[in-house]
Amino acid sequence: MMKVQNLVRKNIRLLQPYSCAREEYAGSEAIFLDANENPFDNGFNRYPDPYQRMVKKKLAAYKQVEESRLILGNGSDEIIDLLIRSLCQPREDNLIVFSPGYSMYEVCGAINDVEIRKINLQTDLQPDWREVERQSDASTKLIFLCTPNNPLGNVIPLAEIEKICEKFTGLVVVDEAYIDFTEFPSALTLLRRHENLFVLQTLSKAWGMAGLRLGIGYGTPALIGILNRVKAPYNISVLTQRTVLDVLEQREEFQEKLRVIKKERERLFRAFVQLDIFRSVFPSEANFILVTLDDFRELYDFLVQQKMVVRLRNIPPLVEGGLRISIGVPEENDRLLALLAEWKSEKKTEVC
Repeated sequence: MMKVQNLVRKNIRLLQPYSCAREEYAGSEAIFLDANENPFDNGFNRYPDPYQRMVKKKLAAYKQVEESRLILGNGSDEIIDLLIRSLCQPREDNLIVFSPGYSMYEVCGAINDVEIRKINLQTDLQPDWREVERQSDASTKLIFLCTPNNPLGNVIPLAEIEKICEKFTGLVVVDEAYIDFTEFPSALTLLRRHENLFVLQTLSKAWGMAGLRLGIGYGTPALIGILNRVKAPYNISVLTQRTVLDVLEQREEFQEKLRVIKKERERLFRAFVQLDIFRSVFPSEANFILVTLDDFRELYDFLVQQKMVVRLRNIPPLVEGGLRISIGVPEENDRLLALLAEWKSEKKTEVC
């Protein structure tokens, strides 16, 4: 069986990480004279737990995963960067991404001077696995899969993810930032069967904590240990850890908001189709809907003038002239639909 540690760069395997005395003392009742902190208590004068033990304990119970399999980051972006820095030797190794997909995989790869091999999704919006086999080699350390996909909104079946885990000799990273918005199962169910599987999730989307920046990574304890060596020692603030613990207790409120978002997603999808102004409206398992049209830039500018901001997503060949529209609260969605109807009416007037 492939050992995930063998994928790690030699210098990272040998790295002696920065250590702090607080790592050796897990309690809270002590006189702390180890970290040159201000001794006057104001609630924030002490450094945070470098391993976020209380947050991990709560998340592990909620996700039914061992605490030793979790790493927390300043958003998922930090964990993406940690994976690339830990596994990929600059100017030697490479990683595979799919287009359309989340662009930070490429950004982090470029920052770390790692070759990026980009493969277009097929017309059925699924990865081309034969092309993955053709483009991967002994230096391919990572494959990033985004499911539900951003910006398409579709999912990759777990059976396909399992197949690539069995065939690929590198690390398969499954980014599930939008997993809470779908009824499809998480790749976490495969975690114990595949050592080379790593799952990314976040509290930014469904949990409404984008401003706190908390990403979650799930992998083998061995790889988590490596990433903990590489990460900054105090990467998650005291305020973030406290707030996350409080918000995770609000399960009923979370489920109700999720229900509203899903209901509004279906309402907007039907309305977009009925408006008959879009070339295509993509079904979505996320909290956004992707649409395409010829006059996408004109519509975008019109919405911005009306103080309505959506996201330009022109990603040929699969997505040409795309706009990604997030699901708002019902009143915001009402305003969006009114503006789209107004724009359609103005276009008809111009034609006449």
